[in-house]
Amino acid sequence: MANQIFQEKDEIFSDISENRGDIYNYILLNPGTYLRKIFKDVGLAMGDTQYHLSVLERKGYVKSRKLGKHRHYYPMSVNSGQDELILALLRQGTTRDILVYLIENIGPTQSDLSNFKHFSTPTIYWHMKKLISSGVVVSFKEGNVIRYYVRDISSLTECIRRYMPDTWMNLASKFAYMYSNVTKKILSGKQNNNNNINASSILVNVCKR
Repeated sequence: MANQIFQEKDEIFSDISENRGDIYNYILLNPGTYLRKIFKDVGLAMGDTQYHLSVLERKGYVKSRKLGKHRHYYPMSVNSGQDELILALLRQGTTRDILVYLIENIGPTQSDLSNFKHFSTPTIYWHMKKLISSGVVVSFKEGNVIRYYVRDISSLTECIRRYMPDTWMNLASKFAYMYSNVTKKILSGKQNNNNNINASSILVNVCKR
């Protein structure tokens, strides 16, 4: 792995070995990552990875937080407990997919999520229960169905924007596409002399697709 970030700070972190620098750089680029992911991507032995992580944490270069079955690692620049929680969730593949889906699709049902991930209803229920207990997602019953929403969508999207640029760029592209569709429908409605068009309802319908 390239040691670019470490090299830019080599005077400050002169006591960090090359392997330790690789791990430190990896955490900088992937805040909220966990041991098995670091071990796999950096390419060091598990024991060496654990040792270097303990040294980095003991010397105050990184910090960690246990969530569920994983201990997640962060650079010291992540100073919000809420950001630590969100990043830990976003580093779990299925959980990240569900959270991004909730951003793109307002108020999906358990059936919507099952179709999206091709998971059984009990599996989706387990994931949603975990997200609700974390406080990141809320649920509301509508008739016979339960709909799910991100509790604070601005905090979630800001966290993605700051720490996960690739995911953010994909989201931004989809938002731009949805906005373009809304604009076309509004203009089309005006051209058809439809003065009763409701832009808000159009936006919600596009977001649900």
